[in-house]
Amino acid sequence: MEMRRRGFLLGAVAGACAAGGEQAGGGARGARALPAIAPPGSDGGTRLRTRCTGCNLCVAKCPTKVLKAATLEYGLAGTMMPVMDFARGFCEKGCTVCGEACPTGAIRRLAKEEKEKTKIGLAALVSGWEGKCLASAENHPCALCEKHCAYGAVKVVEEKDKEGKKVRRPVVDAAKCVGCGACQHVCPTAIFDIQPRQTLTL
Repeated sequence: MEMRRRGFLLGAVAGACAAGGEQAGGGARGARALPAIAPPGSDGGTRLRTRCTGCNLCVAKCPTKVLKAATLEYGLAGTMMPVMDFARGFCEKGCTVCGEACPTGAIRRLAKEEKEKTKIGLAALVSGWEGKCLASAENHPCALCEKHCAYGAVKVVEEKDKEGKKVRRPVVDAAKCVGCGACQHVCPTAIFDIQPRQTLTL
């Protein structure tokens, strides 16, 4: 039933893409409008390719709602597979619900300790962040990114700029960051972006 349902939805998406996608420049095959990040336990997305039926039980049970059903984030073949969306939420430290909910093993069941060490992405500052970051504004106390990072990977530090003036700015420790998306989700001025740790193979 689930495979037939997904097949129907793939057909609908394919029809929509055929109608308008190629005019936009290139069609839908292999399209990745956004940097897609697969949930922890999916081994960078490779397990989704062979095991995911698009049932979306993981999406329904995700406590922070960071998972959604993919449209074209993975390309046409990945329609309805789970993908991380940090505008909706973030991946909570120690949470293993998606793997427990998955009936096919497309998302492995991870022990809490393994989940906390699984790196799915890396936080980075977007281009032009200096003009947006509230912490860099004079006398502004914002440090939400640091406060909400459960891994201690984001710190707001004080530095001197080219003119010798003290300024505050966020710094990401790549060794500690797992790509949970908390910094991106809570930042009021959207200066963070979570990039995939590896190229997806869907």
